[in-house]
Amino acid sequence: MLNLSYISPKAIVKESPIHGKGLFAVESIAQGEIVCIKGGSIINRQTLESMPGWFRAAEIQIADDFFIAPVKEEERDGSMIFSNHSCEPKHRRARSNRLCGNA
Repeated sequence: MLNLSYISPKAIVKESPIHGKGLFAVESIAQGEIVCIKGGSIINRQTLESMPGWFRAAEIQIADDFFIAPVKEEERDGSMIFSNHSCEPKHRRARSNRLCGNA
C-alpha cells in the first residue's frame, strides 16, 4: 500500500464501534500536536463529481471547490486518515493556507 497520508505514531487505525474504521489515540496527544495529515492530489469539484464508485468518502475539502483526494484506486487506502466527523471532534483538522491559495 502506498502511504500518501501521515498518521502520528501516537494514533492507530482500527475497527470503530460506531462505523467502519476510526483513528484512535494510543498515547497522550498534546493540544496543537499534529495527529494526521491527509495526502493525495489536489482536485477540483468537477473532477470530484466524475470519480468512480471506489472513490466514495476518500476526499477532504480544502477550499470552496478544491479537495485533497486519491486519483487512482491503488492510492485510496493509503490516503485515508479515518478522522471522525463529530460535531464535537476530539481533534481539529489543520489546513495549509498554501493549499488553499491564501498564502
